[in-house]
Amino acid sequence: MKDKSLKYQFIVAFIKIIVLSLILSIISFIIWFKTFDYIQYPANYYENQLSKIIYEINEKYEAVLDKKFEGELNKIVPSEGIFYQVLDNEGNLIYGSIKNSLVKNKRKLYENLNSVLRLGNNNFAKVVPIFNKDSDIKGAIILKYQLRSTPKINNYLLYKLNNLMIFIPFLYIVVFTIFYSKKLAKNLVKPINLLMEGSEKIKNKDLDFSIDYKENNELGRLCDAFEDMRINLKDSLIKQWDLEEKRQENIANIAHDLKTPLTIINTYSEALIDGAIEGDKFKDYIEVIKRNNERALALLEDINKISNIENPNFTLQPIEINIIEFLELKEKDYNLLCQEKGVYFKVDIIDLREKRFIDKFDIKSIEQVLDNIMSNSIRYTEKGESIKLNILCKDDKIKFSIMDTGKGFSNEDLKNIFNKFYRGDKSRSFTTGHSGLGMYIAKTIVEKHGGNIKAENNNPKGGIIEFDIKPMQ
Repeated sequence: MKDKSLKYQFIVAFIKIIVLSLILSIISFIIWFKTFDYIQYPANYYENQLSKIIYEINEKYEAVLDKKFEGELNKIVPSEGIFYQVLDNEGNLIYGSIKNSLVKNKRKLYENLNSVLRLGNNNFAKVVPIFNKDSDIKGAIILKYQLRSTPKINNYLLYKLNNLMIFIPFLYIVVFTIFYSKKLAKNLVKPINLLMEGSEKIKNKDLDFSIDYKENNELGRLCDAFEDMRINLKDSLIKQWDLEEKRQENIANIAHDLKTPLTIINTYSEALIDGAIEGDKFKDYIEVIKRNNERALALLEDINKISNIENPNFTLQPIEINIIEFLELKEKDYNLLCQEKGVYFKVDIIDLREKRFIDKFDIKSIEQVLDNIMSNSIRYTEKGESIKLNILCKDDKIKFSIMDTGKGFSNEDLKNIFNKFYRGDKSRSFTTGHSGLGMYIAKTIVEKHGGNIKAENNNPKGGIIEFDIKPMQ
């Protein structure tokens, strides 16, 4: 029954208590009534004896009035339960087991002949006339008795217990209530103890435990909810620990990335301060210092961008713009960069929009995404190779596809290219002078525009990066 609801268990237990108590009470009362005559006399027992006593007294006539008859009368009247006094016809007491006269005078005596006097406290007295053989009233005998059950046995304790039979139903109710209370408590104690132990462990920052209580009731569902909470809390803490570990790793990567250009700057600066560098070498040293300074600044700029876009309060800054006009301007920039390296560049724009041509975009962020991807393609595309930018404009989104015939991606690249601080594998390395943050920044910005980004290898060689963005409201 443990899999039933607590309400159901309490109702069933209550019904069992009542039904079992009722059945056993009926059985007990039946046994009691069967054995009643062996334990005590009924309340009217002595009243029923009066007719026999009166008959025997009437057989003796006025002889009963003689005090010498007292011994014989004591044999006729039971010494327990019935008391008597014998009066003459004037109402005077002759003898008896009752010393105080129950009638005050002759008139009262005659008024109450053959009647029953109420004496209080369930005491009654029967006034019986005594006749002579001529049927003349010569006196009376008063027989006093009680309408109360009296013990038939000498065991007083058993007699008292018999009188307590009226309370037997309540006794059964108490006994069964205790029994079923313990049974229900046993079903409640286990899950409650598990929850208390679990709470204490969580308090002590111990989440390596489980709540094993699989019953289909309120406590079972509570334990399941507690277990889900523990699992979610553990997963949350693991994520926090992972984030903390990544944060520390990021700090180490940043420190490492900054260390190289700053060390070079420091070394070359000291050489210049010493005055040992002259002529063309002086210019070369200045260029090295400038290049490494730009490298350090670019890294700090990337870190600043990440800090901004990962901030929970970061919001996009959309403006109304004709995306086609923007892309045509960017085509000129990319064309110039490709010409400098001797790389063939082509842009193919397909506009399928029907509703509107001016949309809202955070154009600076989108420009940063395109610049990161294009600079990456130009970097790994050799002279004489090609880069193609395909753009498909629809009413609900704009899809970009950047394809080059340079170095493709390794399997490791495809898995991690959009991860923070990933610098690439042997095939398409990102190690030389780059932070490994550009593609992570691109992915974050695209997702904030409600889009997706992916990387794959081009056929027969090279790489492809595709992403889409949605116009903002």
